[in-house]
Amino acid sequence: MTRSLGIFALAILALQAPEAASGQSACNVDALPMIPDVDYLGVRPAEEPVSHCSVEGVIGGKIHFELLLPEDWNGKFVMGGGGGFVGSVMNTSLMFGSLQSGYATVGTDTGHQGHPADAGWARNDLEALVNFGHLAVHRTAVTAKALTNEYYGQEISRSYFTGCSRGGGQAIMSALRYPEDFDAVAAGAYAVDWTGIAVQATQINQAMYPDPNDIEQAVVGPEAQALVETSYLAACDALDGLEDSILNDPRTCTFDVGSLQCEAGETENCLSTEEVAAIKVVYDGPKDADGNSLYYGFPFGGETAEGGWSRWLTGGMKYQDDDASFQEGVGSGGFEEPVSPSAFFSFGNGIMQNFVYHDPDWTYDNFEFSTYEEDASAAAETLNATNPDLSAYRKRGGKMLLYSGWSDNAQSGLAMVGYYEDVLDHDPSARDDIRLFMMPGVEHCFGGPGPSWVNFLAEIDAWAEKGDAPDQITAYWLDEQAQPVGGRPVCAYPQVAKYDGQGDPRDPSSFSCRPDN
Repeated sequence: MTRSLGIFALAILALQAPEAASGQSACNVDALPMIPDVDYLGVRPAEEPVSHCSVEGVIGGKIHFELLLPEDWNGKFVMGGGGGFVGSVMNTSLMFGSLQSGYATVGTDTGHQGHPADAGWARNDLEALVNFGHLAVHRTAVTAKALTNEYYGQEISRSYFTGCSRGGGQAIMSALRYPEDFDAVAAGAYAVDWTGIAVQATQINQAMYPDPNDIEQAVVGPEAQALVETSYLAACDALDGLEDSILNDPRTCTFDVGSLQCEAGETENCLSTEEVAAIKVVYDGPKDADGNSLYYGFPFGGETAEGGWSRWLTGGMKYQDDDASFQEGVGSGGFEEPVSPSAFFSFGNGIMQNFVYHDPDWTYDNFEFSTYEEDASAAAETLNATNPDLSAYRKRGGKMLLYSGWSDNAQSGLAMVGYYEDVLDHDPSARDDIRLFMMPGVEHCFGGPGPSWVNFLAEIDAWAEKGDAPDQITAYWLDEQAQPVGGRPVCAYPQVAKYDGQGDPRDPSSFSCRPDN
């Protein structure tokens, strides 16, 4: 049996404080309110990781969600974001122990089903694109908050969103389009400029796989990647006062990859002309025919990492690891992964074929970008969250914590810095409510040689509750039992954590936040 409830009742439910509330409802479908356009697919009690009620449902026949309602509720709500093209119900707030901490929490599939690297669902389906772009997160948030209020018989005190990668983009998009949905958001390694990412990925694919039908091995392989990494580290690792294979700010490293190009007769410990050209596409970013920049490149970092170049940018079918996860904290939903030599091969082609040109036969072979901005304008209007004007969100008291790894090879840290600087250029006072934390040596969302574990849910909760914008946070390394084994401060941009010259380099007290110069 399903029970339905519709969207027009949501605002009333969200604002209505039940009188004489007697505690939370029973965990069964008959105890839940009827909302038009919402069908309950399953309501059941569960005991792991803590006692809670699980509510699975679908909004508008397409937007699936799962709402988890803990027995010991802390009065707050958090929505967790997804990854890639989503395609199954994802809630990455669970990585931060949201349910164990007493949060009512929800995730969504954003209105379609499929592997997070497959975008075929979007082709010639405007409704699916709008749901994915912004509407599904909004409708899920409004629905879930209304159900939470009804279930516990009292109003939610704070509402948050945490997400990384696609989830980071969802956080920023929500603040821009639906500023009332969340009191604070944590947006990591954000995917907000889908049409820009497509240009970046397409030109990298053109450089790494000149023949799109030959995907066995990229032009740049593991040996070349290792040579580049060891070379720039030899030149730049000590610039921040500590030789630890971590660049505090890779922008300060001016190493020239061209210096590794083989001279006449050389065959070892050097790069071919083709390899140098392909590597420069990664670092310099995509260009038009006149050499003008079209999007950000990647800074130094992650060339040999497990979650670095080989997973995202280069790869090759001969190096495929069947056990590799798509993204930390993001599963496949049980769907088969598309045949692809790298994540960017999937994302570049997926966006172009299904978001922009709606043509499954589109190929990057001989493609140039003279009409691309116009061609991609409709997709950009729906999908991109690049507007630096966050005044509506800030006006209602919203807080935003941005973060990115400097060694992220999925979403360039330069893009995150660029967006933040655009926000401050638009309104310098935005720094009161929006802070950026760039994490040295950290890969996409998590991992890498730098300390990458931060409970960003706890950070935004403390900010919202106390009202004090964080000047620094502490990031930790974790052991195999997920226990902290040292940490370092991460400073609010543009400051960086500088080693004080003595003390344990894994002790946060050995560092202090200072200007990056």
